Amino acid sequence: MKVLIYGAGAIGRGYLAPLLIQYGASISFVDINRNIIDLMKKTKKYTALTTTQNGYNFIDVSISSAFLLDEEDKYIDGYDIVFSCVGPEQCYDLAKKFRKARVVISCENDISTVEKLRNLSENPQIYFGIPDVITSNTAPKNFLDKDPLTTVSEEGVLVLEKGNYYLPSSISQVDYNELIMHWMCKLFIHNAPHAIVAYLGHMKGYQYIHEGMNDPEINKVVIGSINEITEGVVASKYAEESYATMYRDKEISRFSNQYLYDTIDRVAREPIRKLSSDNRLILGMRIAQFNGIKPYYTSIGIKAALYYNNPDDAQSEYISQLRNTIGDEYALKEVAGLELYDPIIAYIVKQDLIKFQK
Repeated sequence: MKVLIYGAGAIGRGYLAPLLIQYGASISFVDINRNIIDLMKKTKKYTALTTTQNGYNFIDVSISSAFLLDEEDKYIDGYDIVFSCVGPEQCYDLAKKFRKARVVISCENDISTVEKLRNLSENPQIYFGIPDVITSNTAPKNFLDKDPLTTVSEEGVLVLEKGNYYLPSSISQVDYNELIMHWMCKLFIHNAPHAIVAYLGHMKGYQYIHEGMNDPEINKVVIGSINEITEGVVASKYAEESYATMYRDKEISRFSNQYLYDTIDRVAREPIRKLSSDNRLILGMRIAQFNGIKPYYTSIGIKAALYYNNPDDAQSEYISQLRNTIGDEYALKEVAGLELYDPIIAYIVKQDLIKFQK
């Protein structure tokens, strides 16, 4: 089985390749980062760490080929499966390339990418994949000193939409209705509170997600938010209560995993996308409301996203400029695509973030 992975970051390098290599797959990568690709071409391998209760398991990943973007064009139709892990906004730049692919699986953390990629590429063999996993694109320094390509990941679960391709049956391949249930839990019970840890953690100056979860004030908000959202997911009939509750409990444990080295900046990046009215935070808040309560803790997390201030993130800089020029209400209206007098704007903006200032 020949696999080509677009995106040699957390999901592609850190999770998919170490998983698929165990099934005998031949793995190749495409990326825009010349340093990573040059190193892959030189070493032809790297080490992936999988967390255990007391440390790590080690997986040696062999690299068949590594391409800078566009170097792979004449080879793409020779791969059995192509995985896209470059980002939900960036993947559309690859649509013309995907015309030649036998099968594409979008692991882009946005289910709408599948229909759009099918239309843009005119390739119907594009399916959705949910890497239900927390993966870091970095690792502890002592491991990076030995191998700069080292990543850290959970064991995780890969849930794929059934399609016209072959993968071993031990990799979950489900019909569309079951896929949607997994996606609703991933998007809201995982993605939303995960982002909230990151935005509050950034305000307090932490580097890693587990550090944020160890902070009692942040922990209280995250637990409150994940409960609000989980109850909303159940009330909305997106998932059975037993499954949603299991998913919630699993997430709380994952966020606190000190071995993952899950960086705040990775999880917090692209706040405009995360604040969009049809994405995890705003829509997660509306789903929480469906249970008949005011989603107090979730609204605190959303305000922290609005106040995310990272000079290395262009979207963060843009939101900061909006807030400084037109105020919080109009800035939230602009980035989230909400009506100015939508009551959730006022509810979010009035929340107090003083205790989270470092």
